[in-house]
Amino acid sequence: SKAEMRHTCRGTINLATANITVEDSCNFIISNGGAQTYHLKASSEVERQRWVTALELAKAKAVKMLEESDDSGDESVSQTDKTELQSTLRTLSSKVEDLSTCNDLIAKHGTALQRSLSELENLRLPAESSEKIKQVNERATLFRITSNAMINACRDFLMLAQTHSKKWQKSLQHERDQRIRLEETLEQLAKQHNHLERAFRGATVLPASAPGTGGSAKDPCCPTKGDMSDEDDDNEFFDAPEIITMPESMGHKRTGSNISGTSSDISLDEQYKHQVEDTKKEKRTRIPYKPNYSLNLWSIMKNCIGKELSKIPMPVNFNEPLSMLQRLTEDLEYHELLDRAAKCESSLEQLCYVAAFTVSSYSTTVFRTSKPFNPLLGETFELDRLEENGYRSLCEQVSHHPPAAAHHADSKHGWTLRQEIKIT
Repeated sequence: SKAEMRHTCRGTINLATANITVEDSCNFIISNGGAQTYHLKASSEVERQRWVTALELAKAKAVKMLEESDDSGDESVSQTDKTELQSTLRTLSSKVEDLSTCNDLIAKHGTALQRSLSELENLRLPAESSEKIKQVNERATLFRITSNAMINACRDFLMLAQTHSKKWQKSLQHERDQRIRLEETLEQLAKQHNHLERAFRGATVLPASAPGTGGSAKDPCCPTKGDMSDEDDDNEFFDAPEIITMPESMGHKRTGSNISGTSSDISLDEQYKHQVEDTKKEKRTRIPYKPNYSLNLWSIMKNCIGKELSKIPMPVNFNEPLSMLQRLTEDLEYHELLDRAAKCESSLEQLCYVAAFTVSSYSTTVFRTSKPFNPLLGETFELDRLEENGYRSLCEQVSHHPPAAAHHADSKHGWTLRQEIKIT
């Protein structure tokens, strides 16, 4: 806006206060007194003269506009401000009138005093008395001069105050406008925040689908409060909606590590039987699609205010829809290499297979740029592929700050794998 131009634009020179000087036949300089200086060159003297003339005309116009705007004052001041201003001006005017009255009285009494002193001088008095009268006359003159100087200083102060009051008024109005703009922005942010909260509740708090139908992609599960770490007691975390499409026959069973915590009355043998039955069922061939929620930059920035970098909540879109523990378990994708290495007679060939297996974990990193979700402290992920592939794996989050995971896998084909992942 034009109001901001005077305060915030960089690289501009106000023509009203600019100096336009001609350097030689083709060059000329525009500067605002040191902060900004532009050296410009025209292709010919005629063209340079046309530029200089146009700039001088524009400068004259800018000076005229500035004077007019100073005379007109700021018309955008509210009614209450005008009333306050008028009452203040009235008070100041009355004080100035009092000062001028005092000035008149001082002048009047000073004149009367000097007249009385001259009359005293004319009387026939002893020599000592006339000396005293002379001294008093001089002091009265000095007093009058000082009084006049004070009155003149008061008048100058008033004139300066009147000149600068309009500038102060404009600066004040600019600050008010900025405050109003900030309030409007904050109001918009609050509305957006409320709208997002309503949209989030509408998207997640839906009736769960019937047990027989299996989870559908349209029915995300209700959000539940996640466990909180010891350092995040003041923050509340919610699980992201799980959007997993599964075959109807499959159902959704938890792994043995979770079953043991919830059903203590079932014997371990029965649990193992359930697990074996589960492993025979059809498994999914791909991870679910990333949720595609619309991003709002303002809401992200609002959540970042006053927080450490480690505490900033990132939008769910930025994450892969799986846990870091699942991502680590993916290292076993090319387990056949270790199966072959276990059977090798040559140690060199075995080393080649193990090296190939180690490098294989980087096979998808080019396409997988999103970060998986952080596991909670003590969270585990178990993968049992004994039936089809002859191995089983267990991964656990063993430290929260700094994040660290421990991974163990063993195989029927004669190999064991251990790794610890510490992100530093």
